[in-house]
Amino acid sequence: MAAKQRLGELLVEANLITETDLGKALRLQVGGNRRLGYLLIKMGFISEDQLHSVLSRQLDLEIVDVASEFSPTVKKVLPKYLCKKYSVIPLMTGENNTLKVAMVDPSDSEAVSDIEKYTGKIIQPVLAPKSDIESNIRSRIPWSFRDIFNSQASLRLTAAATAIALLMVIFTAMQFYQDRKRMEYGNVTVFPHSITYANHELILGFNDQNKVSLFGHGSYSSGYYSVTFNDTKSLKKFLNSKKDDFSAIQLKWLSWAMTNPQGI
Repeated sequence: MAAKQRLGELLVEANLITETDLGKALRLQVGGNRRLGYLLIKMGFISEDQLHSVLSRQLDLEIVDVASEFSPTVKKVLPKYLCKKYSVIPLMTGENNTLKVAMVDPSDSEAVSDIEKYTGKIIQPVLAPKSDIESNIRSRIPWSFRDIFNSQASLRLTAAATAIALLMVIFTAMQFYQDRKRMEYGNVTVFPHSITYANHELILGFNDQNKVSLFGHGSYSSGYYSVTFNDTKSLKKFLNSKKDDFSAIQLKWLSWAMTNPQGI
């Protein structure tokens, strides 16, 4: 019966935490994958040594050194993602279809049940420090396809794919906006002492002496313009006298460019 007690109950019975402490940790645990023992240590209620002392005494389990107990024959028994999820590492197989597994929290019935379902073996839990288990997971448990194609990884991949798709939509929208902007306003080039606008077969330039230059071809003109004006008023008079040479789109763009001499 003692082996079926939950970790929180064991620690309360050992007077290492109070019911209030346990309640705080359990509330933080809701909705996450964090182990209760890990939370209690991080919250400062117990130390890792206290956790292992209680579990070792109450559950009658030995505390092992992972490196000395680990058999390479079991390195592919559990995938890395499952080892990390429950802070466990397989050590060796035994008689009667048993699997010796080092655990931070052997009272974690969910972890034991999931590992037994995954391996089809009866779990023989032993204790090991979290740091010892994690370092040996990194060095002894190889990556496999099961670490990529599992429910947890699928959720992460789906989230990543969604984020990438969203970024692509934003990028496409921005590119479309820039293309539309370029089609409507053309290209703007800023020089140290001047700025030019180019669009619809026309180039309009402004310099720092307030002079304006018009180059290009009017849609209905027979030739090309290359004219310089002392100011925009003179340009406006010229365009008004030659408006039949330009298309409505050209006149609209020229009107915009003359009112935006500092750029878009």
